Amino acid sequence: MFGRRSQPDATYLRSQSRSGLPVAPDVVSRGLVMSILESGEDAGERRRLGQLLVDTLDDLARLPPCAVVVADRRQVHEHDGQRLRSKTYGYYRCRFDSGEVTAARIRIYHRTAVRQQVISPKVFVNTLLHEWVHHYDFAGLRLSRSPHTAGFYARLRSLADALSVGFVLPPEADDARVGNPAALRDVATD
Repeated sequence: MFGRRSQPDATYLRSQSRSGLPVAPDVVSRGLVMSILESGEDAGERRRLGQLLVDTLDDLARLPPCAVVVADRRQVHEHDGQRLRSKTYGYYRCRFDSGEVTAARIRIYHRTAVRQQVISPKVFVNTLLHEWVHHYDFAGLRLSRSPHTAGFYARLRSLADALSVGFVLPPEADDARVGNPAALRDVATD
């Protein structure tokens, strides 16, 4: 029912095969990500720091610019009346002009879906890095789409580890914390 309907296409295979670090973060990018983690709950300040981080990563990876938008509203979600079915932490959008990425934008929802509380700094950083890897896939790897393959998650983990913030990502399957629900709090995917 939920299995793959057909053989993986060329884009999926390219995404799957690229598992290395998308960019070599510098001391500035490491400092910016730490500043985000230490920032308060102000959406404007998180957007400012997030934009500086994305600008730095874009420069290091030689990617076109990508705007960061922090929507001070609750996450888009589906609720069945009893429980939350799904939610969107953020998303990446871009346009293609003559085969080049233009008008790239990362949007992050600043409040939780049901309680409308401000998301934690860890969730913000996780979402920002996740969406930036989508930007890298389109603008750097020049993929026609950015599927969530094992390669995608390997690139994301490599980036987070290089920024010294691997702890903001969900644990890997072989991680001893997987069975501990407390260790799984504040993780994001889109």
